[in-house]
Amino acid sequence: MENVDKKTKILKIIFSVLLFGGIWGIIEATLGTLLHMPFIHRTMFLSSTTILVPIAYFLMGACYKRTGTYRAVWYMGLLAAAIKAISCAIFMMSFNPVFYMLIEAAAMGVALLVIRPKQVISFAGLATFIIANTMYLGATTFLRVNVMTSTAQAVMDNVATYVFSYNCVAILYSFAFGAAIYGIIKLANAKQWNMEKAKKIIFHPAFASSMAVVALVVTLVLH
Repeated sequence: MENVDKKTKILKIIFSVLLFGGIWGIIEATLGTLLHMPFIHRTMFLSSTTILVPIAYFLMGACYKRTGTYRAVWYMGLLAAAIKAISCAIFMMSFNPVFYMLIEAAAMGVALLVIRPKQVISFAGLATFIIANTMYLGATTFLRVNVMTSTAQAVMDNVATYVFSYNCVAILYSFAFGAAIYGIIKLANAKQWNMEKAKKIIFHPAFASSMAVVALVVTLVLH
């Protein structure tokens, strides 16, 4: 019985990682392509930092809630980063997005260890996001700016822009997104919508696996 329970838990982690990691990869490839267009890229209110990162953290939180382990979040990061790395290697692009994904997942895993939220959509979940995003933006800012050769003003400008300004916008978006999801959940409960059939389809191993495949295909097409 113990071996059966252990096997079931491992399979649940694997397919949860494939599902949420695949969805992350699809969103990175589709919405990420749009947000990196010249007329949008690096605009504070419409940027990959303020929109894509909160979505990624929400998916990581959902994976954590379903599996009950922060390690699943790190596995998600490895999967999403591997999909992106394949595209980068084939088309000889910069591997920076791959490193950023790994940093996102690492930061979220650490934040989950600190807060251990029981619900994704909660103040504890928001606190987890704030910790993770601050660590992520701090780390990526450090990588973006060579503190050994850059002027103190350049370092401070980047810290002010990303760790504070972009972070504040991302937190506001996350709060609004969480509030919207919370409202939908409350409405579903009030209307007594039966979501069990949808959950069975979404969490089915075949559907979960297909998300990872779709993520790879979409990433290669929209490289």
